[in-house]
Amino acid sequence: MSDRLKKIFASQEPKTKFIAYFVGCHPTYEKSLEIIKQSIDNGAAIVEIGYSTSEASSEGPVIKAAQDRVIANGSSLKDVINLAKEVRDYNNNVGIILMGYISNLFMFSITNFVKEIKKIDVDGVLVVDAPHELKEEQILRENLNKDNIALIKLVAPTTPEERLKKICDIGTGYIYCLNYSGTTGVKSANLNDVNNLVNKIKKFSKIPICSGFGIKTPADAKDISSINIQGVIVGTAFVDFIEKNLNDKQLPENIGKITKNFVKEL
Repeated sequence: MSDRLKKIFASQEPKTKFIAYFVGCHPTYEKSLEIIKQSIDNGAAIVEIGYSTSEASSEGPVIKAAQDRVIANGSSLKDVINLAKEVRDYNNNVGIILMGYISNLFMFSITNFVKEIKKIDVDGVLVVDAPHELKEEQILRENLNKDNIALIKLVAPTTPEERLKKICDIGTGYIYCLNYSGTTGVKSANLNDVNNLVNKIKKFSKIPICSGFGIKTPADAKDISSINIQGVIVGTAFVDFIEKNLNDKQLPENIGKITKNFVKEL
């Protein structure tokens, strides 16, 4: 885990860290940067910046529509890396995670990708569709480990115990605990189910556990944070608001207000 992520999770204020997911370059590069800045200024401890693909198998309709918009605009993984650089230049304390699919990294070249994100001080990578048995995941993991960049791994309610143990062994940074199986933004989290999964993860891992999927409102975030987790992840609520307010001149500021409303419940 990077020293920055260690510092973030070691902080006691707030006890549960707020992690905001945004589709990089959505709706445009310039607006995306301002949106992310506002979220950081209003309390996001970590930002997950998604790079888009037409093969986004785990995304619900809201995030898929946003990624389609980004692709139609011609934005690339390189643009998202540049965006992350500008975010880092703006704030040296926020955690930055790049999140997406393995095909983008394969086409970019995994080794070149890791070199590029090392230069700009990215803290971690989360690849949605790369199980640890996949050769490309292993190459990515080896390269990230050399440069002390976290590989965030996903755990779902359906993950068998033996597989869970292996994921906990290799995951770094934090474990992304999926509150339900399936695509993003289509269900709500069930507190008892989340609590059971968190307890299973803790049997095999001592790194922070962060909960995502189905956290739609500040009240949801408050409920989930009552479980002994270290972070709450919100994505679809932000992306949906952006999609519905594309022409609002106050869009970045309003994202900041939404962020603040979530953070104050933690």
